[in-house]
Order: sequence, then C-alpha cells, then structure tokens
Amino acid sequence: MFQEITSKNNDQLKYLRKLSSKSFRDAEAAFTIEGTKLFLEAVKNNLPFKQVFITKEWLEVNAGLNSDYVAALAEKDVTVMMVTASILSSVSSLQKPEGIIGILPKVSVTAGTFKRYMLLEDVQDPYNVGTIIRTADAAGFDCVVTSAKTADIYNEKVLRGSMGSVFHLPIFQVESLLDYVQQLKDQAITVIGTSLTGSSLWERAPLNGSFAIVMGNESQGMSEQMSECCDLLLKIPILGQAESLNVATAAGIIMYDLVRDFK
Repeated sequence: MFQEITSKNNDQLKYLRKLSSKSFRDAEAAFTIEGTKLFLEAVKNNLPFKQVFITKEWLEVNAGLNSDYVAALAEKDVTVMMVTASILSSVSSLQKPEGIIGILPKVSVTAGTFKRYMLLEDVQDPYNVGTIIRTADAAGFDCVVTSAKTADIYNEKVLRGSMGSVFHLPIFQVESLLDYVQQLKDQAITVIGTSLTGSSLWERAPLNGSFAIVMGNESQGMSEQMSECCDLLLKIPILGQAESLNVATAAGIIMYDLVRDFK
C-alpha cells in the first residue's frame, strides 16, 4: 500500500526540504505540515493532501483511526511514503519528530465581507502570528488579514502556533494593508488600532457593528500612516511594572474584550 524510501537523497525528500523556503512554497503553491495534531486537523477539514511521509513507529503508535486516515488517503491516490525515523529526522523541523509529515496545496481564499477582522501589520515572529490566528479562531473572528511583511502563514512555526486554526477561518495576505483598511472604512467598518497613545480599553464606548482590529509590529507598533487611518486607537492599561505586553497577548485581551459587546 505504501511506497518506501530508503535514501536521504531521494528526490521527493529533496522537494520536501525545499518547501522550508517561503519563495519555494510560493512558487509551488504548496506547504508542509508536521505532527499528528496538524495532520488530523487537515483531514477533518477535508484538505487535499499531495503526499504524506510516515514512519513505521508512527503507524504502530497510532494504530486505529489515525492510521485508517492514512490508508484512506492512499486509496484516494495520495502518495504515502514509508521512511525510517532517521530519514524523517533529516527533513523534520522538530527536535523530536512525531513521525508524520504531509504536503498540501496552499488554500485558496477569496476576500469577502465579514463582521470581525483581525489585521496584522508587519507582525514578524511566526509564533506570535500563529498564536493570534488561534486566538482569533477561538474568539469567533471571521478572518485574519496580513501585510506583505507579516510572517508567512505557511511557515512551520506559524502552523504549529495556530494548532490547526489556519484551517478554520479565511486567512489571506494583501500587498497594501493601508489600502485594504481604506476599503473597510469605505464599507463603514470601524477600524480599531492599538497604540500607547490611544484611549484606555476600559473606557471605550460599546461597539454596535462590524469592526477590524489592527495589531502592529512587535517592536515598532503600528505605522504612523496606519494610526492616522484608524477610526479609534486603544491601549491596554499597564498596572504593574512591565513596559508593554507581547503582541499576541495584547491581541487576545483586545479581541475578547471587544466581542463581549456581542454576547
């Protein structure tokens, strides 16, 4: 049922390694996922796998439903490759590989009109981006929109940080986030920025319509142009001695505070 790879120099493994590069992912319109959690999330969301690499040990540990999913993919003409643990380690990005890696085509997302937007302006740490996506999913947001300089959502660290939430809601990148924000404003969608010069989150007026939150770069915050474009600027009160909050933490606090208006 499964094909077997016995050499680390196999062409399919070389292709897999190349997908760690964003430029190659973009050119191929493909990306990789690693680990049982992401594999199951992709299966549950009916994503079309191109290839799967597994170890014998993974099959033994996951005998039953998980291994049945792999068998079902093979029956659908998805190439499933059996590799040794050492070979899989040679292409894995994890210190302790779980024993399964999949290759999938990038998800095609069409921009539309939503009620709750999370916008990321040049958020560069992949784990921050992944965590914000996961929190946006949990808080009931409808989409995540990223700037061209924000970490690639198909980066393996973003995927792991999101814990599969990248498969649950539309996520797309735009060339100019400023232009996109202006389009939202033209649709009477309230754009809320985050800034140390903003009003206290505790003193804001209730929301009564569609809105978008903008989170800025980890060290620089939002750009001046973006701040000027926002309808409202908010800040989280700092009660202790810390100078600031991590951008992902701040995003979570603000998201959950704003959605309380619609409970």
